[in-house]
Amino acid sequence: MKLMEITLQVSRSRVILFLILICVISLGLKLYTVDFSIPPHGDDFVYVIDAVQYNQGDFFVSQKKNPGWPLFLAPFMSIINSNDLLDYTNLARVLGLIISTATIFPMYFLARKFFDEKYSLIAASLFAFEPHLNYNSGAALSEPLLILVLITSMIFILHNKTKYLYLAFVFVGLCWWIRLEVIYPMIAIILIYFLVHRTKSNSLRNFSIGIIFLLITIAPLFIQRDLQFDDPFYVWYSGNIFADDYTELMTAENSGITNFVEKHGVLGLMDKLANGLTNLFNGLFRILYPYLFILLPFGVLFSLRPIDQKLKNVKANWIMIIVIISVLIVPFTIVDERRYLFSLFPFLIILSTIAIQRVTDNGLSTFSFSDKQKSIFLIITTGIVLLLSVIFITGITGFGYGPPNTALENEKFEFAKHLVENFDGRILRDAVVIDYLSYVNLTSNDNIDFKTFKSPRGKDPYPDQYEPGRVVQVIVSGKTVEELVTNGQARGLKYIGIPEKGSYFFPFLNDLYDNEENYPYMKKIFDSEEANYEEFKIKAFEIDYKKFHELNG
Repeated sequence: MKLMEITLQVSRSRVILFLILICVISLGLKLYTVDFSIPPHGDDFVYVIDAVQYNQGDFFVSQKKNPGWPLFLAPFMSIINSNDLLDYTNLARVLGLIISTATIFPMYFLARKFFDEKYSLIAASLFAFEPHLNYNSGAALSEPLLILVLITSMIFILHNKTKYLYLAFVFVGLCWWIRLEVIYPMIAIILIYFLVHRTKSNSLRNFSIGIIFLLITIAPLFIQRDLQFDDPFYVWYSGNIFADDYTELMTAENSGITNFVEKHGVLGLMDKLANGLTNLFNGLFRILYPYLFILLPFGVLFSLRPIDQKLKNVKANWIMIIVIISVLIVPFTIVDERRYLFSLFPFLIILSTIAIQRVTDNGLSTFSFSDKQKSIFLIITTGIVLLLSVIFITGITGFGYGPPNTALENEKFEFAKHLVENFDGRILRDAVVIDYLSYVNLTSNDNIDFKTFKSPRGKDPYPDQYEPGRVVQVIVSGKTVEELVTNGQARGLKYIGIPEKGSYFFPFLNDLYDNEENYPYMKKIFDSEEANYEEFKIKAFEIDYKKFHELNG
């Protein structure tokens, strides 16, 4: 008996040692992708600003986001006392790196619901070396925390003890705190509960108690929205999620499903959802590189007839995958955002590990491995996965991420400073063009302290914040240059910036970049070529509305 305990202890010690080694390698890959000198831009800027406000005791909810990640960051903001917003951003980046690295352990425990220690370590390695997750982990975004909480909820719902089932409902509620669109774990956990636990005694009673815990967990969000917006269910996207495109999503009102069906019919709705599914699978295929796209098809096939896994657990894993995909079809009808798909990785990795286990343990019809060959095969497989991840992260083959392009980001930053220091008016909101405008506006104004800055509290998350002497962004919709200019005049649009590689939201502006002579009402005010920029290629124009109306009647 003592010998068995010693053997078990050694085995656990080796598991911990291997996990620590995996974490160290994973952290190295993550750090390669982070440049701590780059200021925040995009969602990371919003999260950090909200976290600073929460740390000051100013609690609110965003019109279009849930506050879980900033609330998590807020207590840590007290650690430092700096007048540099970049210091707080880097703290958020470090916390993201720590969470993402620490999640390797829960990933191992989730895999233990399907595999023995050996293959659970393989699953943890697939997760730890995944380049898209590693690239995202140091960006001060919410995905690392979301994935940690989601994995934890899945571990608990597959547990046999009742108290852990209750915790599953708590953690699935916390998922929704972190991301607004993450309603899918609630649906999935309920379905998984009845799949796995419906035959147990008091299953309905335990389910009811679990739902109570879930409601208690998410209730503060509804209470705060009611206090702030006079509507416990208010979400800015809810009225226009079925807009025709992203810019209309940002500007249209009452573009819900009823209005969309009235405008386009049921067939139009079906076509839009089909387009969302196509966009989703296109994004999913891209994030399966560099190694999951090889393993996953075999994992899907082998999971249909599992040999070494509990059938209910495999079905539970499939429920989570299918529910996530089903819910995300709607946002993917408009926004092709691969980050939304990152929560699929733990469950896709479980399927991929099934493929590795099946081939290793049972071989194929033409061969099988000896015990020694199995160990060698797993070592080689893990080595190939790590090599592919390193190649993809470093981009040494021209395919993948590559190191942070500090020169590009610095030129984007300089462009934002140039706008703020030399111009006055509203510029078209577009990705890439004004990445750092909010940061420059907040940190270069002596009359504004980012620690006392207040985010918009009304129902519109994008109120007009223009003041004389400032350059601010404004959202305008349009499907042609002429329509964009016409709509822009009503919103006070003065400037348009266009990157060389094309506008993501306004692809028709590419012709303006290439053939500016065809648009005499557009006065060029900036050209990166003339400013001797090497990486960031952009042109900016000021709209002459008088000349526009003369030419267009």
